[in-house]
Amino acid sequence: MKPSLEQISKVYEFKSFHFLKLEIEAFPHLWHYHPEIELTYIKKGRGIRYIGDQIESFEEGDLVLLGENLPHTWATQGEQDTALQCGLVFQFPLNLFHYFPELSYLVNFLKEAEKGFHFPNPSQAILQLIEGFELLNPTQQLITLIELIDKLSKEGKTVISTSLVHDYNQIHRETSRINRIKGYLHENFDKKIELAYIAQMVPMSPTYFSAWFKKSTGHSLITYVNKLRVEQACRWLLSTDWDIAEIAYKVGFHQVAHFNRVFKKEKNMAPTTFREKHPKNP
Repeated sequence: MKPSLEQISKVYEFKSFHFLKLEIEAFPHLWHYHPEIELTYIKKGRGIRYIGDQIESFEEGDLVLLGENLPHTWATQGEQDTALQCGLVFQFPLNLFHYFPELSYLVNFLKEAEKGFHFPNPSQAILQLIEGFELLNPTQQLITLIELIDKLSKEGKTVISTSLVHDYNQIHRETSRINRIKGYLHENFDKKIELAYIAQMVPMSPTYFSAWFKKSTGHSLITYVNKLRVEQACRWLLSTDWDIAEIAYKVGFHQVAHFNRVFKKEKNMAPTTFREKHPKNP
């Protein structure tokens, strides 16, 4: 898919990195990319995380490192525990670490993050550095940022995206169209999705739209929608006592057997097994 380019370079006239504490009612669906490395920590909120060609749920405590020009967005979805969502975001150019030969190993680590790293169980030391960052003076922040990346390089992690989605030849022309489609699907995946209706939104013929959408996202329209449905189902499996059939219908499946097949394909296990293997969230 074709994300928009986020321009944040002006901040480097005064600082060598950018730190943002984002507090907002809901994280908007804004598919974008930038040449800076980004570390994002979700302090409060839950929803769907889109990175490269991957669509996954995120919860409070989500910690992700993104390499250069990796398309991404976090979008609030579902029931929330607080009125405001909160994310702590660090953005910096890779060449910040080029200035110091002693940090060459971190340059290699950041280059390896080209498909994104998720840190499922960050240490308390890492979380303390992140949450205390805004209280530091600029010099302390720079030192802490280097320390933070050093600790992350030694932390357990998983690769997020399965492929690179860096074809930007038509970015500016395609941005509004792909965001219109993705925004609609993000809000309406639980409803009946009709190819002809979606194609008219662009507008394109259904046949051309199908080819365009798959080339842009790496997924067919139905596969993309099913991924969204399964991620919402996962949250309800862990946060409610609803039976499988009720959850299947709520996320947009009309047949429980079909839901079970799709869920197993996405998660490599049945919904009942998923619920048994994961602790229930309050």
